[in-house]
Amino acid sequence: MSKAEDAGAFIAMASFWALNYPLVKFAIVYQSSLSLLFFRIFFAAITSFIIFRKGIHFPRDLGTNLKILVFSLLNLIFFMGFWFLGESTESSALSSIVIYSYPVITIALSAMLLKEKLSRARIAGTAIGFAGLIFIFIQQLFIKPGLGLVLLIMAAISWSLATIFFRKYLTDVGSMTVNSLQFLYALPIVAAFVFPLHLVNFSMLTPQFLIIMIYMGALSTSVAYWIYIRLYTKYSVSEISSFFFTVPALSIIFSYFILRENNTLFTYGGFALIGVGIFLSSWKSKSMRSEKLADATSEEA
Repeated sequence: MSKAEDAGAFIAMASFWALNYPLVKFAIVYQSSLSLLFFRIFFAAITSFIIFRKGIHFPRDLGTNLKILVFSLLNLIFFMGFWFLGESTESSALSSIVIYSYPVITIALSAMLLKEKLSRARIAGTAIGFAGLIFIFIQQLFIKPGLGLVLLIMAAISWSLATIFFRKYLTDVGSMTVNSLQFLYALPIVAAFVFPLHLVNFSMLTPQFLIIMIYMGALSTSVAYWIYIRLYTKYSVSEISSFFFTVPALSIIFSYFILRENNTLFTYGGFALIGVGIFLSSWKSKSMRSEKLADATSEEA
C-alpha cells in the first residue's frame, strides 16, 4: 500500500475503534464485560477466516505458533480482559486516558527494547498529544485509586508489550496469518472462563446485541487489528504510535452524534493539542527520513 492508502487505512482503523465506545454502552446492557470479549473474538475469528483465508498460512514450527499465542495473550486476552474489568468500576473518561497512555508507554519501550531513536520533536509530540487527551476528559475525570485503576494500567502495559513483541518477533510471519491466528488461539481460552462461570446470558442474545457484536468483531476487531498489524509491519513503533491519540478523540465525536453527549471548550482545546502533537511527530518523521536519505547518498559518494 502507498502512504496515502496507509493513511486512509489508519483513519478507518481509528474510526472502527472509536465507534466501539458508544456501542459498548449499548452492548453492556445485554451481557457482562467478559461475555462481550468472547463474542467480539468469536465474530472476529469467523470474519478473519472468511476474508483473509487466502493469506493465512499455518506455521509448521512450534516456536512461531507459541509466539503468536503470546501475542494473542498480550494483545487480546490480557489487554481487553483487564480493560473491560477495569472500566466496569472506573469512569469511561479515566479508562480512555489510561488505555490511551499506550503511545507514551509504547514509544518508551521501543527505545529501551527495540533501540529505536527518539527525536525531541517526536517525544514532544507524544507528550502534547497525551496532554490533549487529558484536556478532553478533564471535566469528567475522577480518580479514586483502586483495583479498577490498576487493571486499566495493566491493560495499557499489556497492549504496549504486544506491539513491541510483534515488532521484534512476528513481522516476517505475515499480517493476515498473525491477525487470524491470534483470534483462533484466544477463543478457547476466553471460552474456558466465560462458560464455566455462566457469564453468558442466553436470554439476552437479542438481534440488537448480535448486530453490535458482529460489527465489533468484524470491523473493529478483525479488520482494524489487521490494519494495526499491517502498519506496524511497515513502520517503526515510534513513527506511528502518537497517531493513536486520534482514537479517543474520534470517540468523542461519535458519542456526540450517537449519544448526544455535549462537547465543551476543553474538548476542542484537547483536539487542537492532539493535532499539534501528531503534526510534530509526523513532521519529524519526514525530517528523519530525509536525513537518512542524505546519509545514504553521502556514503555512496
